[in-house]
This record gives sequence, structure tokens and C-alpha cells, in this order.
Amino acid sequence: MTALYWFYLGIILIILEVMTPGLVSIFFGLSALVVALIAWLVPGVPEWAQWVLFSIFSILFILLLRKTLKKTFSGTAEVSDGTTDPYTGKRAMVVARISPTQPGRVEFNGSNWTAESEEEIEVNTPVIIKNKKNMTFTVEKLV
Repeated sequence: MTALYWFYLGIILIILEVMTPGLVSIFFGLSALVVALIAWLVPGVPEWAQWVLFSIFSILFILLLRKTLKKTFSGTAEVSDGTTDPYTGKRAMVVARISPTQPGRVEFNGSNWTAESEEEIEVNTPVIIKNKKNMTFTVEKLV
């Protein structure tokens, strides 16, 4: 197999990664590009050895890079104070009664949000946002 074959295969696999979710084919594409470089620099490498190198590099790239790249491209961001969103720790006002069995509503920055709590909270009670999951706040009475 020629270096050009491995190069084209690598490019195709990397493009395939862009079109499909999963973060897998990019590692095979990178492996093919490495084998292309080796086949170009050392033209006498037998075909079976190229396939062995491709397999080894694929496994190495998956083991060494997947976790890091998955974190990088997952879309989650960490805020320096340890919270995962800009709402946690902020104040809101209850506009519809909240109970442990029935979500209510809070007003925060001019918008109404669904809110849950482990305690009864009446209307016009100030609360602090402890967490946000999807479009629902978890709140506690402001002490």
C-alpha cells in the first residue's frame, strides 16, 4: 500500500468524524495519516506491517486522546467558583407556591422559571438558586 492510499484514507476518516457523532473515526484517521508518513519516509515497509502499525496507532490514539478530546468537545464549561451555570448562588423571588411534591415558579432577571424545593415556600419569599437542571431551578429559602 502506498503512502498516498493511507493519506486519502486518513482524510476520509477525519471528514467522516465531522459528519457523525461519537468521536471515534478521527483516531483511525489520525492513525492512517501517521502510517502514510511512515510509508512515505520508509518506502519498503511491507503491507502487513503497515496494517499492524495502523492498528497500534489507532489503539494508542483512542487510549491517550479520547477522554481529553471528549471533555474538550462535550460542550460543558466549568466556572472558576465551582458552579456549572451562571444561575447558582443568585437570588430569585417566588411567584407561585413551591412544595416538595409540586414545583412552583420563581422570577429571576425578569423571567419566570419552574422551581423545585425540598421545603414549602410561599409566594413573595426570596430564595437562593442552588442548582439548575434543564429549565428548572432547585431553590432554598433565603436565610
